[in-house]
Amino acid sequence: MDTINPRVGVLLETDTAWARHLIEGIILYSRSHSPWDLYLDPLPIDSSWHIPGDWKGDGIIARVSSPYVLNNLRSLGLPVVNVSGNQVEGCDYPRVMTSPSSQAELAYDAFRSRGFEQFAYVGPVNHAHVQQHCDAYKQCLEQHGYELMVHQPQSSDALKQWLRSAPKPMAVFCWGSHWGGRIINACAADKISVPHDVAVLGSNYDEIYNEASFPPQAGIEMNPRHIGELAASVLDRLMKGQEVEKLEWFLEPVKVVEKPSIDTFAVADERVRQAIDFLNQNALNPISVDDVVEVVPIPRRTLERRFRKCTGHSIRDYTRQLRVNHARELLANTDQTMVAISDECGFSSYNYFNRVFKQMVGVSPSRYRRDWKESANR
Repeated sequence: MDTINPRVGVLLETDTAWARHLIEGIILYSRSHSPWDLYLDPLPIDSSWHIPGDWKGDGIIARVSSPYVLNNLRSLGLPVVNVSGNQVEGCDYPRVMTSPSSQAELAYDAFRSRGFEQFAYVGPVNHAHVQQHCDAYKQCLEQHGYELMVHQPQSSDALKQWLRSAPKPMAVFCWGSHWGGRIINACAADKISVPHDVAVLGSNYDEIYNEASFPPQAGIEMNPRHIGELAASVLDRLMKGQEVEKLEWFLEPVKVVEKPSIDTFAVADERVRQAIDFLNQNALNPISVDDVVEVVPIPRRTLERRFRKCTGHSIRDYTRQLRVNHARELLANTDQTMVAISDECGFSSYNYFNRVFKQMVGVSPSRYRRDWKESANR
């Protein structure tokens, strides 16, 4: 007797790299377990419903982005896993997504370490999921003692006018690569320097969109394939009638993909800029504060005081942050041993690496790797 493969609907727009990579993760899970018959629709699901009336499925992975979508999903009576950043009121489906608070911290660290003290958020905040993303960034900044300017331009002219009047130098965190591109284009039209007057960082990284900007746009790498694999594993359990241990999974972003749109230092202090340049080039080597002082000809205490004032970090913490950022990337994307990663990132010992990483990230390196490489059988 032939085995009938589970039939799974995937309701995601396919015009973004994020969605395509997420679908790849679903396919990877399906191929490594019992194969699924996947129903894909290439169109967005915000304004219309694309499941055929005669489709008979076993489960769905979807961006539950509106009450309309939620009501249609409920009418099917099937297990559903939500991969939307938008928490629609009344939606109690399990949800898998990137942590907004961790994205916010990465954005803050990228800007503040470059000396910025004026922060802005640009995007369609009239949408609930974008407002939630903005709120996470605002909360992060408030915890560090900074305020956030929020702008939702109604037109290109309105965006240009806001950019002209906004205080500079300014660091702009925006909702997605598309909005980042609009900001960069508006700055170019008004001869506003990117990144020196306005630095731009997108909330995601899409190779096409980000590289199409001039200058190329920095973004946050999120690993949507892992979201897809984890969402598929949760759905698999639901379709088998098993309980899941929680309703929300927040996965860590990988890193800031650094591009010319943030390649500047809003630091007037020449000696501090000199120290930052040295650290960015040498942080993965076994250097200390003494090595920095050797190349910056001012007294150590004076340099440390001025460095903290400009960047919000001590020289030691700035160096550790660069090392931890590289370690996060290696933990997520390689199978190198912990000792090898510790050595590559410039830590003096694995025990020190483990202690610093846990202090700065909140979990141990091994736990961080397990979370990223979490399998369906965990």
